[in-house]
Amino acid sequence: MSSACHRDQFPSLRLLLLAMFALLSWGNEGFAQRDLKNIPVPDPAEELKSLEVADGFEINLFAADPLIHKPIQMNFDAQGRLWAAASEIYPQIEPGKVANDKILVLEDTNADGQADKTTVFADGLLIPTAVIPGDGGAYVANSTELVHFKDTNGDGKADESRVILSGFGTEDTHHILHTFRWGFDGLLYMNQSIYIHSHIETPFGVRRLNAGGIWQYRPPTGQLEVFARGWVNTWGHHFDRYGQSFATDGAGGEGINFVVPGASYPTAANSPRILHGLNPGSPKHCGLEVVDGRHLPDDWQGDLITNDFRGHRVCRFKLTPEGTGYVSKPMPDLVRTNHVAFRPIDIKQGPDGAIYIADWYNPIIQHGEVDFRDPRRDHTHGRIWRVTAKGRPLVKTPALQSLSSAELVALLTAPEQFTRQQAKLVLREKPRSEVIAALEKHAASLPAEDPLKNDWLLESLWVRVAHQAPDFKTCELLMNSSDYRLRAATVRVLGHWHQNLNSESPVMVKLLQLAKDPHSQVRMEVVRTLSAVGTADAARAVLNVAAEPMDEFLEYAVWLSANELAPVWHAAVLHGKWSPGDQATSPGIAKSSIEPWLYGIKATKAVQLIPVLVQWLQAGKIPEAEIASTMEIIGTLGGPPQLSLVLNAAIDQTTQATQRSILLEALAGAKKSRDIQPAGNLEKIAPFVQSKELREQLVAVELAGLWKQAQLAGEIRQLASDRNRDVNLRVAAVQALARLGGTENQTLLEQLSKPSEKVADAAVVNETDGVRLAAIRGLMVSASEAASQASALWLAEGPAPDVVSELLQTFLREKGGAVLLAKSLVTVKLSEDTAKLALRSVTGSGREEPQLQAALRESGHLGSGPKVWSTEELESILKKVSTEGNAARGEQVFRRAELACMKCHAIGGAGGAVGPDLVSIGASAQLDYLLDSMVTPNKQVKENYNTVILALADGRVQSGIVTRKSASEIVLRDANDVEVVVPVKEIEEQSAGTSLMPAGLADGLTQTELADLITFLSQLGKIGPYAPPSGKYAMRWEVLVPTDPAWTKLYRTSDTELLRQGQGLEWKTAYSQVNGALPLADLPAFRTRDRLAEKARQVMFLKTTATVTTAGEVVLSLNDPAGVEIWIDGESIPQAQIVRKSLGAGNHVIHLAIDLQKRTNEVRLELAAEKGAQAKWQIKP
Repeated sequence: MSSACHRDQFPSLRLLLLAMFALLSWGNEGFAQRDLKNIPVPDPAEELKSLEVADGFEINLFAADPLIHKPIQMNFDAQGRLWAAASEIYPQIEPGKVANDKILVLEDTNADGQADKTTVFADGLLIPTAVIPGDGGAYVANSTELVHFKDTNGDGKADESRVILSGFGTEDTHHILHTFRWGFDGLLYMNQSIYIHSHIETPFGVRRLNAGGIWQYRPPTGQLEVFARGWVNTWGHHFDRYGQSFATDGAGGEGINFVVPGASYPTAANSPRILHGLNPGSPKHCGLEVVDGRHLPDDWQGDLITNDFRGHRVCRFKLTPEGTGYVSKPMPDLVRTNHVAFRPIDIKQGPDGAIYIADWYNPIIQHGEVDFRDPRRDHTHGRIWRVTAKGRPLVKTPALQSLSSAELVALLTAPEQFTRQQAKLVLREKPRSEVIAALEKHAASLPAEDPLKNDWLLESLWVRVAHQAPDFKTCELLMNSSDYRLRAATVRVLGHWHQNLNSESPVMVKLLQLAKDPHSQVRMEVVRTLSAVGTADAARAVLNVAAEPMDEFLEYAVWLSANELAPVWHAAVLHGKWSPGDQATSPGIAKSSIEPWLYGIKATKAVQLIPVLVQWLQAGKIPEAEIASTMEIIGTLGGPPQLSLVLNAAIDQTTQATQRSILLEALAGAKKSRDIQPAGNLEKIAPFVQSKELREQLVAVELAGLWKQAQLAGEIRQLASDRNRDVNLRVAAVQALARLGGTENQTLLEQLSKPSEKVADAAVVNETDGVRLAAIRGLMVSASEAASQASALWLAEGPAPDVVSELLQTFLREKGGAVLLAKSLVTVKLSEDTAKLALRSVTGSGREEPQLQAALRESGHLGSGPKVWSTEELESILKKVSTEGNAARGEQVFRRAELACMKCHAIGGAGGAVGPDLVSIGASAQLDYLLDSMVTPNKQVKENYNTVILALADGRVQSGIVTRKSASEIVLRDANDVEVVVPVKEIEEQSAGTSLMPAGLADGLTQTELADLITFLSQLGKIGPYAPPSGKYAMRWEVLVPTDPAWTKLYRTSDTELLRQGQGLEWKTAYSQVNGALPLADLPAFRTRDRLAEKARQVMFLKTTATVTTAGEVVLSLNDPAGVEIWIDGESIPQAQIVRKSLGAGNHVIHLAIDLQKRTNEVRLELAAEKGAQAKWQIKP
């Protein structure tokens, strides 16, 4: 079925009817729909006026309704036609309605840049979320199935369909199978998202993917594998010129992800380790394209284009190689607008070199947070936009479908990826013998001096992968290339042919040798390919990579491959076939040192190899320089006999203090995590309880408690009671006494749980809060009623907010603890502020605890419960937002310490991770939703932020948001933004909780303050002052707290020495505003009252950390240098607005001292980019 494009003959009438419909809708909806006035007129011409395009580019409408509606994903075919999956039903079919979503084919028959023909290729579908042409038809993601549709009679409409795979999960309709892309290797890559659990039967067995990830499918054989795991909503995946993989996450916040084959990323199910994206704090992105070709300017070649669909932007990133991976730099947007319905969700570069953008067009995008039947949802409109470079000719692509194999292979080095890729896809469907013959003939004709010869050879290998026709001779040639990108790409190709590799073949020998390649990206590809090879020699070569320095991505690849190959090399070690210093049998592998084995044992947690490691140690096979690290591993993994060796090594007088501390900490970890301790005499720890080395003394005291060394109780009681001792040591001593138990110890704990005697210096009193809190927690073990009574009395004193939170968490973490504290509160009266803070801790735990809430409200005279907001009040606030709301004032409300917004929510990565990052919330959420979330946080909980409550075997209770989990442990992020690891074996019961956002948080705000706050949130992500910052600013700071030790050091030493030494200093986290500026008001500062003017000071100390990935000169820019001193890594830098300094790779600490007598205005520190600079670095939020 096809139809010609036509203009609306009655535009005025159409717009009038739409406006009348909107007005009529208002009267029948409750408060949640009061923001309907924000629905724009659905006229593409009006939307086009709002679109701002990058300099040197222009945009036009390629297609709109009625040619196309609700495009979800799109792909071009070799004929230049644009295929789109379209769904009017999304997000859920209404009962009684017939599923009739479609696959559409759009054509621009006269090449004027506008589609003039549409064909319905397939209909009757239920929320198709992907389509890609191939194999004489098209592959479609249709809910639970991968279906292939085919047109057998040439009328343009599918008349044959076949279910290829079924069993994909459907728990959430915007997480189901989606986002198809053909790889350069001829395999089909498909994505699914976090709330999906897929179990697929294939000819090779059942394949499973729980939660998000990327599938890899080989159509000719039916082989399906998981290419990578993780992410929240993986809605973008592509490859660069040399086949390296990148992905985006439509519900994550890490920008561009460099994909290591087989790796796990945030939210991956059952993964003990994950990798992260290249742009932490970035808005969510949907779709991904790597652009190139003659139509685009030179500085756009190889750039990544993706969509911030929440923020109404089409974004651009520039990648720079850095070690194994890349540095991803945000560039100016390609397209941006404040039009609330512009929702770019897919992006492709077309055959003409133009960039095509699929616009879902909808003012509503929330899925879980907004009702499925919300009348603001648009179910009929949609656009495809086309962006072109001004003054640059479009690309003319040959009619690929009509070309011979010989003509197609000649196009494999065309300037445009579109042509190269479509030529490979056409070749993929031609007879194997014909294609191989054409490849061999063309290869023979290439002159040696052809600069593109090696690029063509790589392309030919990808064609051969699609046809399963190995060419090891070409692989050998490219593995010797001077271009590391060619070597790395070729090694990945070999992974497809690993079953054909002979252990003695030249290509296998070369592969093993490349484990020592000078470039780490090549080594990364080698270890991943060797994991597929699966032999003992492959495992040895993988482990040998660990003998040299590794960056994050390479180390992860080695760790992953070492674990995948563990059965092979563990068996070799256990059977005595491998040991340090042995020479490998394969000529491609170098002699092994001990470091790789130590790495492998630690990486795989090979408990069964610890006895062998001890044998190596006793046989003198461990070099002296590695004995300490060997002992650390034994301490971490060994059993009682092996731990005795570690203890003996630790107490040996020749062991250095630092190393002794490490070994003792390993022993403490063994007891806490595995409940294992050394065999034999444990009293050997006694002398170190009085050690002069603080770190050593701390762990010795901890071990005394863990190992029940009751004979040391007297010494430990003295340490706990001595106010002149380090506060951390006193806390450790209190914890040890709690573990030891006994009447004397309990008596001391009761004393320490009571108010401290009044001390002149408030800083000293504050320091004892930690000891008092530890004492109360210790009493919970043996005298819980005494603990609750002491806590009630402390709450009645009106302690600091942090203390209130910690006290409440102490009882919330214990079964029955909340009820126990509630009973003790009956006897005390709390201030209103303390009661509010305590209630916030309870409701913020994700648990109800009604008895404790009632007790807090009664003792604090707070009334019966959180404020119930009337519809009239909420409507009044929304009216104030539109008439009086002030975003600048709203940002100050958001930053108030008593509201703790930034403790839970980040903006662009700066802030807590308990709740969603709000960097683009204003561009994605309606005003009524924002207000509703503030006043009734449990009404609608953002996906992936539901809490769980875990009841543990030892009586503790942990609650929080699941950040990751594996077969052995669950990691929760609690209300204090702290990750807590819970072993699965300790969990007795798991239940669902409420939102971690405390109920009643907005009750103390005036309507004007609440309107300002909503105004601020509504501007986040939109064009203007609250858009994601384009510069790289320091967003996270640490501010030095003026404690007594800090004052002492400041008086006795210089500022430089104070900051250089660092020990014993307390730092408080602070965050910059959205614009990168850090206000100085209300931050801790040193303010002296010395009568001598030369000694009088008002100074504030700040620090942040910059990560340098490529050494060279870095550039810092201050908004104003007045009153600012700078240190980088402890070295004082001359005062200037622009600071230049050469730095090596790694983390570097930047300190600022702010003289408050010379300035009180905000500080903004920017990473300034200078053209041609060699150094690559970033300040991470």
